[in-house]
Amino acid sequence: MASPPPGKRSKSEMEIRIASPPWRRVPRLTSRLQQASEAVRAALPAKFGFPWMATVLLADDKTLRRLNRDFRGLDRPTNVLSFPQFMPAQLAKIGKKGPPLHMGDIALGYQYIVVEAKKYHKILIDHVTHLVVHGLLHLFGYDHIASAEAGRMERLEQAIMASLGLPDPYARVGREKAKKPTPRALKQRIR
Repeated sequence: MASPPPGKRSKSEMEIRIASPPWRRVPRLTSRLQQASEAVRAALPAKFGFPWMATVLLADDKTLRRLNRDFRGLDRPTNVLSFPQFMPAQLAKIGKKGPPLHMGDIALGYQYIVVEAKKYHKILIDHVTHLVVHGLLHLFGYDHIASAEAGRMERLEQAIMASLGLPDPYARVGREKAKKPTPRALKQRIR
């Protein structure tokens, strides 16, 4: 595959694996996650213009707890885990030619995310979309350990969500409770 012409970006691909049946009840989930992948691709700096792909595992809390324990030493479930294929320093050396490069894997835990969405008054599919955006950025070396990096990553997440027509995922009153959406806003976001 040749490099994309100037001004054109290579396409991203996302393999979505549903390992927990409740995920199948989320309407239009796979198409939304594909849109999120393309929005991330469009927002990334030009140095990431090479063709890439990622795998998303839609699992349950038991699986996320096991992964969190085995890979991070934390014996508890969580919402999202990212498993980058490359270290950030390696990313600068990746060429723009060739087949799509597998950037890594992302795993999401259904029950944890549902509880979190309810707690913060978020629409489930919007919250899942944000977590996939967040996970994809981790695959490209973005992090939120240092406050400067966290601010940069958060602003990029906000811009990507806005490009999808979705609300700011960090807009919470007192960082504890988001404003409850009106029924009209809910209908508009569901479409």
